[in-house]
Amino acid sequence: MKKLQLVSAMSLALGTFAFSGMASAAVVGESSNTNYVKVGTATVNGGPHTSGGAGIGVNATGIDNLVNFQGLTVYGAEDAQGVYNLNFPYTGSPTSHDNLGVFNFAQVGTSDVWVGEWSAYGTSGDSTRTVYYSGANADTSVPTSGTATYTVVGINNYDGTAASLLNGTLTADFGAATLTGAMTNSSFSKIVSIGTANINSDASVTGSNAAGIFNGTNVSEGTVSAQFYNGQADLAGLVDFAGTEYDTAFGGTQD
Repeated sequence: MKKLQLVSAMSLALGTFAFSGMASAAVVGESSNTNYVKVGTATVNGGPHTSGGAGIGVNATGIDNLVNFQGLTVYGAEDAQGVYNLNFPYTGSPTSHDNLGVFNFAQVGTSDVWVGEWSAYGTSGDSTRTVYYSGANADTSVPTSGTATYTVVGINNYDGTAASLLNGTLTADFGAATLTGAMTNSSFSKIVSIGTANINSDASVTGSNAAGIFNGTNVSEGTVSAQFYNGQADLAGLVDFAGTEYDTAFGGTQD
């Protein structure tokens, strides 16, 4: 199983851009494979991109150079499911973007919090497929009592159809310091349960007993990583199973 690594304050050099040294400790994110995708604070200034917010870098153009997600939205429209699909190259895109790969990502509510998947080719079984989340205004603490529910979407091999998107509810029990729940697509051919994950005092979430069913195949021992943002108004995370096909990014807002 791939080791999840927390990444902060990284920077996607696309052409000749100016870089600022600005970093924000409030940007928190994680990638299931940092050989292909890194997330953290955006540092690129140029074109539609500005530094300082939630960002992403991919291997093709310098993985330690991060652009902001808000700038990436300029390159594609949000679809009916609320997901941005960027498949480079495409007509009209800069030549420096030709090998950027395939992005599927969604915004959590209206916040600078994003979840998604990337792969070099966007094909079934692509071994480069990586899921991630990245968000600004990460919380540093959580309540010690009370509960909250989050309506979430999950991205797993998204193909542009509503049937491929996962939906579900996660419940945060701050008194018990646990996060539980599951998400599924409309045909129930994909089901992901995060098991019982731990809500940590720094507002991060960690777990190791996630499980799922993918087109009849049972998977288990998935690793959960997540984070609360904006005073627990938002939640984003990922589940990392052995291999890449079953890895799932998720995010949502408090009900």
